[in-house]
Amino acid sequence: MMRSLIVTGDDFGALPGVNAAIARAHDAGILTAASLIVTGEFVDQAVALARERPRLATGLHLALCDARSASPPGAISDLVTADGRFPASPGRTGIVHWIWRRRRRGQLEQEIRAQLERYLETGLPLDHVDGHHHLHMHPVVFDILLRCIEDYKIPWVRLVHEDRWARRRGDPLLGEIVAAIFGLLAAHHRRALRRLGSTLAPDRVYGLRATDRLDLPEWLRMLSRIRAPRVEVYTHPDEETEEGRLQLEALCAPELRSAVEAAGYHLVSSREFSRGAGGGP
Repeated sequence: MMRSLIVTGDDFGALPGVNAAIARAHDAGILTAASLIVTGEFVDQAVALARERPRLATGLHLALCDARSASPPGAISDLVTADGRFPASPGRTGIVHWIWRRRRRGQLEQEIRAQLERYLETGLPLDHVDGHHHLHMHPVVFDILLRCIEDYKIPWVRLVHEDRWARRRGDPLLGEIVAAIFGLLAAHHRRALRRLGSTLAPDRVYGLRATDRLDLPEWLRMLSRIRAPRVEVYTHPDEETEEGRLQLEALCAPELRSAVEAAGYHLVSSREFSRGAGGGP
C-alpha cells in the first residue's frame, strides 16, 4: 500500500539562510511544504520565494514564543514585552498560559487571528497551520485554534505525535516525557478535529526527538522503521548554520529520495493532502 509523506520546512521568513535553504530543498530535494512566520524579519523575501514556487504548499507557523507579535503590544500586554516580543522559552510560556488562562484567553485569540489575517494578506494559499515550538498544541491555544479552523477554513493542522519508532538509544528521559505529553495532546486534539469533520491531520509527525539533528543517517534510520499511512516530517534547513546545512544536504540527497520510495511513501504536500489524498483526520 502506498503511503503519504509531507516534508515541511519550518521558520520560513525568519532568516535569509532559512529562506534560501527551504527554496533549494524544494527545488532540488524532497521538501513539499513550508511554514511561514508572518512576523519574521525576512517574511517578504519568503513570500516572494513561495510565489515563484507554486507547487510549494505554504501555511502559518503560529508564533507565540521566541518571536514578535502581529498585534500592537498594548493590545496583548500580558503576552509580550513593551517592544512586542514574546518570551523565548516555550515551556515557561505554556505554564504561564495555563495558570492565567482566563485572563489571557482573549489576548491569545486576538493574536492568533492577527497572525492569520497577516498571512492571508500575503495572498498565499493557507494550506496548513502549525506552531513555533508547537505551542499551537497547548490546550488553551488549541481550543482557540479550533474556532479559527472553522472561521478561516483551515484544511490541515499538524499534531505532533512521535511513536516508539523515533526513539534513539541514549535519548534523555526529559525528551521522552515531552514526546509522551505531545502524544497525549495529539490524541485529544484529533478527537476534536474529528468532531469538526472538515480538517485533516497526519497520523504521525516526526522531528521532535531529532530537532536540529535530522541529517541523512537519521532520515534513513527513521524511514526504515516508521509504518503510519500518513506522515509529516518537519525540518529546519538553514544555509548559515552547520546543523541546518546537514539537514539541507539530507533533503537534497538522491539516496533519501530513493529511501522514501523504498519505504513505500509517496511525497505529497499539505495542499494535496487536504484535498483528499488521505481521508479523514
